This record gives sequence, C-alpha cells and structure tokens, in this order.
Amino acid sequence: MDLLDRFRGCLLGVAVGDALGMPTEGYTAREISSKFGMVREMMQAPEGHFHSGLSAGQFTDDTEETLLLAESLIESSGFSPDRFAEKLTAWGATWTLNERLNRGVGFATRSAVESMIAGTPWQQSGLNIPTCGAAMRAAPIGLLYHTNLNIVKSYADLQSLPTHTSAAARAAAVAVAVGVALSFNGFPPEMILRNAASQASRLDAYFAERLLWVGDLLDRKPEDALGVIRNSPLAAETVPAAFYCFLKFEPEEALVMAASSGGDTDSIASIAGSLFGAAKGSRWIPESWLAVLEGRERIEDKARGLCQLSSSICR
Repeated sequence: MDLLDRFRGCLLGVAVGDALGMPTEGYTAREISSKFGMVREMMQAPEGHFHSGLSAGQFTDDTEETLLLAESLIESSGFSPDRFAEKLTAWGATWTLNERLNRGVGFATRSAVESMIAGTPWQQSGLNIPTCGAAMRAAPIGLLYHTNLNIVKSYADLQSLPTHTSAAARAAAVAVAVGVALSFNGFPPEMILRNAASQASRLDAYFAERLLWVGDLLDRKPEDALGVIRNSPLAAETVPAAFYCFLKFEPEEALVMAASSGGDTDSIASIAGSLFGAAKGSRWIPESWLAVLEGRERIEDKARGLCQLSSSICR
C-alpha cells in the first residue's frame, strides 16, 4: 500500500465517520434504532435536530478542525501553535458572524475561540473542560510525525491548549494521535491500544485506565460493551468508544456501529475512521459514502500536502 493512500484514508476516514454520525448525534441508541435503523448510508439531519439543514455527506466541526490543523501544519512546514490558533480564530470569525456556519462547535471550543477573537492569547484561551474537542482533530499530528512518538505526544498535547487545558482532554488528544501514528506504522490493534494508553497516562491516569479497559470488553456483546463505556462528549467516554470500535469490528461495520450506538456519534465514528484509514488506506471506504462526501477534493489535497511534508521531515 502506498503511503499517500494511508494519508488519504486517515483524513477521509475522519470525514466519512463524521458525516455518517452527523444526523444521529445526541440521540440514544434506542432513538436511533427507532428513527433510522442501523446507519449504513449517509443521511441528512432530521428536522428539529441541531444539525438540521445539513445534507447527506456533510460533516461537522470535527472534520473542519482536523482540516484546519492539517492546513496549519502544511503552511508552517510543521506544527506551529501560533499558526493553528490563527486558523481557529479566522474560522471562528465566520460562524460568529453567521450562526448557520456553526456546525455543532462544542462549548469549550466555542468559548475559547470567541476569547481569542476578542484578543486573548492562545496560551490563556483554553478551558479546563474534559471533553473530546482536542482529541477529535488530533489525527494530522500522528500522520505527519509518525516516525517519532515523543514528537507526536508533545504536539498532540500542545495543539489541545488553545481550546482544552484539562488533563483528560489533553490525554485523549495524545491517545488519538499516537493511535494514528502506530496504525500508520502497521502495529496490531491491541498493541496500539496499550501504547496509546501508556502515552496518555503521563497526562491523566484515569483516562488511560478507561482506555486500556476497552481491551477487557471485546468478548461482550457490542451493545453491552458500548453501553458501559458510554458515549457522551467527555473525552473519557468518546475516545475509548472509538478505540473499542477500532478493535472490535472491520472498518465499515465499526463506523456503522459508532453512528448507530448513540451519544457523540460523529466524534466516535470520525476517530475510529482515522485509525482505520491510517492502518488500511482508503480502499475500505464504501463508494456510496465517498460519492456524497462534502469537500472530498479539499480533504485529499491536505492528505497530499501532509504526505509530501512528512517525506521531507522523515528524510
């Protein structure tokens, strides 16, 4: 498998997972079963939903922030927290002027970005809230720096700080970025889980325990396992749920389960998609998903840019 396809697969995996889970975000598993059945195809957000107005294949802030991070890496030839904060601020200016452009931005990210727009430096703008906003966007760090886990850990942590300063949020971002790097390098899923938890434990021991616990749940029925992991936007729920789907299922079925099991469905599916894409490239992604995916050209362009930059950094 060529390296470029792993970059493509990772970023496309983020986007298709996000778009698949977009219309079901916030519903319980029972509500999703009643309203949608198993979520196997892209759908528009239903009337009255907080994503109402988004069409089948459109993504949320999860993918938008992932692409902003990727763009900042490419433009700065590596990670620059100043440049990333500038990208977040410029993006925030669009949806503060037009609320229809706000695709579900979480409370911590919204508050931090609005604070930066008002002039607060990024070093002081983040909130001590343990949600998954920094984790859901961290994949490009793992892709770009996949040859050095120390760099992955440091930069995944640092990119969290403009919006999320809590230990759990930072640890979750480290776990996702490390997971992507190890997936890219072909490690088996169980080893990826252990190493991601180990790296995250240096920031938050409880989060790391929750993540490692996923490995003990693989023999349970999926609905039971996901029920005890839970699926709120808390980093200690969303990220373990995504890793569970990564370890338990084949790629397409993993994203279907993530989108159908309730809670923060778009984030769980997008993180799982990033792990599968880094490991397997893009060939597993159903063509019916890609055919309606918003911004596919932009996503693939960022994948090429990261791949080219990574080649120069690794050399």
